[in-house]
Amino acid sequence: MNFKKFKENVKQLLLDKSDVYNEKYKDFIENYSVSTQAKYNHLTVDFNKTLVHGKTLVHGKTLVQGKTLVNTIVSLLDTDTSQMLFKIEEFTRAYELGDLYSLWKIIYIKLEEPVIIIGAGVSGLTVASGLSNDFLILEARDRIGGRVYTNDQNMDMGAAWIHGSENNPLNKFIDYDNMIPVAQCNPWMHSENMSIKYMSSKGALTEEYRQQLAAKWNQIAQKIGLQKDKTIYEAFVDLENEGFSETKCDLDAVTKEDLSSFLYMIEVWCGGSVKNVSTSFLNEANYQQALFGDYGGAHYLFKNGAKTLLDGIINSSLSNVRDKIMYNKIVTDIVYNGNDNGNIVTIRTSDNRVYYCSKLCITVPPGPLKDIRFSPPLDELHRYALSKIKMGSYKKIQLEFCKNSLKEGNMFANCPMILTYNPFILWNNYQYSKGKPILEAICPAETGWALTGQSDGELLDNMLSQLRNYYPHLPDPIA
Repeated sequence: MNFKKFKENVKQLLLDKSDVYNEKYKDFIENYSVSTQAKYNHLTVDFNKTLVHGKTLVHGKTLVQGKTLVNTIVSLLDTDTSQMLFKIEEFTRAYELGDLYSLWKIIYIKLEEPVIIIGAGVSGLTVASGLSNDFLILEARDRIGGRVYTNDQNMDMGAAWIHGSENNPLNKFIDYDNMIPVAQCNPWMHSENMSIKYMSSKGALTEEYRQQLAAKWNQIAQKIGLQKDKTIYEAFVDLENEGFSETKCDLDAVTKEDLSSFLYMIEVWCGGSVKNVSTSFLNEANYQQALFGDYGGAHYLFKNGAKTLLDGIINSSLSNVRDKIMYNKIVTDIVYNGNDNGNIVTIRTSDNRVYYCSKLCITVPPGPLKDIRFSPPLDELHRYALSKIKMGSYKKIQLEFCKNSLKEGNMFANCPMILTYNPFILWNNYQYSKGKPILEAICPAETGWALTGQSDGELLDNMLSQLRNYYPHLPDPIA
């Protein structure tokens, strides 16, 4: 049902019924929407002092008049929509409490079944794009995208890849003519399939040695995936202690130091520490259609930044999603009141606002989710599951150099590259993929956590010290 039409019809009915019409009701109706706040709770009706044409009615007549208003609004519903209300008496009781806001809220929620989405990241926007109901998105930040953030140079400070284009649910929002193909397989887990320059404490590694590394790692990873009740790191150490005896490639050709760089590649891929990631990560069902640690189809970068994915989602929407987003709304409480007559969910935010809906979709990460108070509380199984979820760390540090400093033929021409130095750092050379003189350091898990709290100057010194182990004459970045 068209909510604007609903408001107009109710307003007209009240105007026609001059014996019950009040300017306060008009203000309420004009301003009401799914986001209407409890500030309208002052629009109450005192049954002992209801004014009609400037006169006070006696209590008995006021009560009848109050019920007439309720019945008038409810009768409108039968003529305007095929949806049936559950109990007229429920609305009558709400009205007799003297709260017009509560009455209107119940009618609106039960008729329109409004939806509230918490979070305006890719998940929240995707849900919103398919909704025809009245809906509202509560976003904690002052922007959309969540972990997608593209700066003014079209460089992605957050998510930047489409990993696996085959049957990807995001394909309907993506124009692949504006994507940069990088590798046919996961470039981190299967680095033998793309141009990567490996650097170790001994210098650059040859292509032949790199292929030996990849072959050795693929054998070990398959064995790790079969280990049960262990982390990837624990299983790797166990195999290492056994001398990797059951693998075909001996360690005379492949050193432990270089081989362990693939543990770092797992951390780059999943954003978590191999000391926390289960071995089952390397033995998932989808790897039967693709290589382990991979998804079917090629892997791409966004030519103009991942913001184009957000634009694609929003442009496909059945309504104007941007107009439905409320920013800087940190959800603190979720109260669910469900019964046989329907659902009403109450959401409170840190700025003391209250929102109502009949359906709620929560798309926030596990960390913020743990901070929300639920009533009734989440059951023990859900609380236990949340307690076991650990947020990963995935830091990206971008250094911009003078134009042409990193162009083809100069240093870093064959990047991305991996510096197998302690700690391992992977560098994306965006001159290679986007034509921009920018090097991006990938610092996940322990590598990223160790950098927490450092100033920009400290981060710069840290990164340059890594690079200048291999390129002593590297110029200083300009940004």
